[in-house]
Amino acid sequence: MINKVKKVKKIEPIHQKVMLELKPKKRVCAYARVSTDSIEQQDSLYYQVEYYKSYIEERDDWEYVGIYSDEGRSGTQVERRDDFSRMMQDCEDGKIDMIITKSFTRFARNTVDSIKAIRKLRLLGIGVYFEKEKINTLSEKGEQMPTILSSIAQTESENTSANTKWGIRKQFEDGTYKINTPAYGYMNDENGQLIIKEDEAKIIRRIFTEYLNGRGTYVIASGLNQDNIPTIRTAEKWKHSVINDILQNPVYQGDLLLQKTYSTEVLPFRQKINKGELPQYFIENNHEAIITREEGQMVSEILEYRRKQIGVGEGGKTQNRYDFSSKIICSECGGIYHRQKVNIGKPSERVQWSCVQHIRDKEKCSIKATRDEIIKEAFLTMWNKLVTNYTDILYPLLGSLKNLRTSEEQGEEITELNNKIMELTEQGQILNRVVSKGYIDPAIFIEKQNALTIEIEETRKRRNQLLVNNGFEKEIEGTLRLIDIIKCNSEILEDYDENLFMETVDKIFIRKDPEIAFRLINTLELTVYVGK
Repeated sequence: MINKVKKVKKIEPIHQKVMLELKPKKRVCAYARVSTDSIEQQDSLYYQVEYYKSYIEERDDWEYVGIYSDEGRSGTQVERRDDFSRMMQDCEDGKIDMIITKSFTRFARNTVDSIKAIRKLRLLGIGVYFEKEKINTLSEKGEQMPTILSSIAQTESENTSANTKWGIRKQFEDGTYKINTPAYGYMNDENGQLIIKEDEAKIIRRIFTEYLNGRGTYVIASGLNQDNIPTIRTAEKWKHSVINDILQNPVYQGDLLLQKTYSTEVLPFRQKINKGELPQYFIENNHEAIITREEGQMVSEILEYRRKQIGVGEGGKTQNRYDFSSKIICSECGGIYHRQKVNIGKPSERVQWSCVQHIRDKEKCSIKATRDEIIKEAFLTMWNKLVTNYTDILYPLLGSLKNLRTSEEQGEEITELNNKIMELTEQGQILNRVVSKGYIDPAIFIEKQNALTIEIEETRKRRNQLLVNNGFEKEIEGTLRLIDIIKCNSEILEDYDENLFMETVDKIFIRKDPEIAFRLINTLELTVYVGK
């Protein structure tokens, strides 16, 4: 057998430049971020942008596709960073192959958001190169390192927040803290001190005067809206809750209460109302007052009196501590629901409401407990549906009720009682003007004002008794009040509103289906299905 000579042809290597020409360039962008709006940080952002533009353009195998940058944004919440979101969308659209950023602390300080973004990019085949740590997320060690370093970054963010809070609390303690967003009626002078903003101060005086003259917070809010009075900040309408906050704010008497709210210690940072978790700081005579201390004291006494009136239970002996106390009725046995706290100290700790009959004997009542948050969510659903459709529900109902009205004699007495209430309210207004001019001692004024308030309440009680016996007057008045309340609170609610519940709901009926029915102040019942 003859061996054939094999022919071997040598293939010379292609020049690196030719290889680069054959291989598509990697489309690379940079992401830069500074977390405050200070001039120094703006300079930092400018230099980051210039640096990464040159850095990318120097590479022959990279194609510069732009810089994504966010100014004055916190790294702790990805959703609030506009350019970051735009960059992620461009990655999904196939416009980017690689992202370069300075470090993990410049990318995202929230561990969850950071890992979520990196893994999403890995699935798209897009790497993130962190220059400081020298890590590419598409490399072998790129999966574990982001978790470790992002946790460190999150800790740094929480430490920075803690240091900032410590500095603010020191300012609280020595009285040097300056209010960045002054209360309505005030503004900052050139030294950051509170001074009166007269156009807004007139509205504050109007609110306090009207409340002292017997008007409720809903009526005051409605009047301000009807008169097209500019609202606080960017709100669309005046609301009763805002009026209530103004009436209770010591700032209008010249005092300052600091740390009324606080933010949580760990990410994600949440703003909460300080209900005793942290100390508060009270500074007396901090700035010029808009109302007198006597007016503030009288308002406080009226507010407390009305709270007690609302809180009185059956027999006038018990004061309700919670929104739903004495309001929830069992549809099966008619029992009153009591509040319970279960699994105390455990992760499953919760508040629930149970029928007293069911607690005593489950055979006599089979309806189980209902969680507090489910009742609140049901109210939220009911209220939003009513707000959306109230013109189709309440106005036709109002017309029907007026057509069914009876007893002209009782109607005349109701009119007389209404006139008496107006006269007594006018007396309160005159009394208020007298004390404002110093013609009467404040202690005597409070005594007379309390006597007027009691007489008004007694007159209203008699009128309400007649309304119950006069066909549908109670329903008519309740429907009119509901319409007024909805007009002042026409936006869809996102969270449960305690004041709206107390003003609009008479009773709650828990049914077995499971359903929750709300009987409103006009006796209209609206049912919400709360099954799974």
